[in-house]
Amino acid sequence: MPLTIHREPPARITKTTIDAAWRRRTAQTRFIIPDKECRGLALIVNSHSMSWVYSYKPRGTDPTTGKRFPSKSVTIGNPETHPPELARHAASLLKGQTKTGRDPAAERRTAIQKHAKRLGQTAERLLDLYAEALPKRPKLRGRGIPTPKHVRDELAHLRAALLAMHSLERPIGDIGAPELRDLIRTEASRPATARARYGAINRFFDWCLDEGLVTLNPCATLSKAKRPKPPRDRAHYLRPDQLAVFWHAASSAHGLHPIHRFLLQFLIAIPCRRSEATRLDWRHLDLALGIWTQPDTTTKNGEPHRFALPDLALTLLRDLHARQGCPSKGLVFPSPKAGTPIDTFTDIKAMLVGATGIEGWRWHDFRRSFATALAEAGVAESVADAILNHKQSATRGGVLGVYQRAQRWPEQVEAIKIWDTLLKVAVEHQTASAETKRG
Repeated sequence: MPLTIHREPPARITKTTIDAAWRRRTAQTRFIIPDKECRGLALIVNSHSMSWVYSYKPRGTDPTTGKRFPSKSVTIGNPETHPPELARHAASLLKGQTKTGRDPAAERRTAIQKHAKRLGQTAERLLDLYAEALPKRPKLRGRGIPTPKHVRDELAHLRAALLAMHSLERPIGDIGAPELRDLIRTEASRPATARARYGAINRFFDWCLDEGLVTLNPCATLSKAKRPKPPRDRAHYLRPDQLAVFWHAASSAHGLHPIHRFLLQFLIAIPCRRSEATRLDWRHLDLALGIWTQPDTTTKNGEPHRFALPDLALTLLRDLHARQGCPSKGLVFPSPKAGTPIDTFTDIKAMLVGATGIEGWRWHDFRRSFATALAEAGVAESVADAILNHKQSATRGGVLGVYQRAQRWPEQVEAIKIWDTLLKVAVEHQTASAETKRG
């Protein structure tokens, strides 16, 4: 049954008029009662609701037709929220707006759309879109795209930051400097965590800016003095005799899988990053020449690199190669169950600490130990940096890095031999000490 509309003569609308109109309502019928005191204001009575509506014609003429624009309407409210006098007052305000050339209906529609868009762009919703985009975004440093581990860590820090700011369900445009200061205060006792989470939220807002979701990255409004400071550079390193203890513990630590033992000794023997070791493929190794060639997709700075393999590393790689059936490709250190890159370093470290009693170290200390030992042996810092592939260091960054492209390979090979000798002596001494104790 179609809706029947009855337009009644203008009347001075009062509470009595409203009550009478409500009693007269019927299904599929709409009454329109214009207000006699305020032109353009009318009471709309439907079978289940009533509302005040103000109708007007926008000022000016349509340049296409030369005629006045069609009438528009704005809903003011209902008789419960707006008694007649209040409804007339609201209609008068709207009338004043139209006389100045404004279009209240269009403005309200725009405001509603903007509000709906703002509510739809909560941080949590955008986090899902960011999670899809992040694996494809170029690295800020180096070349290529982020690794799956980096993506996981970045998203975890971002979510934790939004939770700390109580902003997960907040529209992205409502997150500003006050919320960022809350984050910094919350993580004040953990400088490294604060910096990681602030960096994650900063990169998230950069993405939002690129996508046109915000007009400003609020992180840019904080002065450098207020931003999380980088943690102090770690100065801890392990002496060759301590590394020798780890080397032997890799063979005896309870719970270590054989592939973990090989990986651990490899990280001691060669100063690579642990992520580079876990992604090492047999295709990148020349066991005859003793060279590990790293493609640019596997290095931190996005540039190809190569390592001269010390005898200790070369021996264990040849042993592992034979055990695996002499493959020509595939991960050198696959995880025991999934066959994917190993990521259980926390558990491996716990076993190693339990076997040696040596605490307070990190995996990155192995690289620092290498550089320190070579410096004490008289090897030039620039050579050690070349081996470590430190593009951002003082010896290889900036203008010098642009003009100085020499790899100093012969010196790298000699430096690796020095390192190999230092480590061998320490390992042999540790072996002799252990045999003496057993004897």
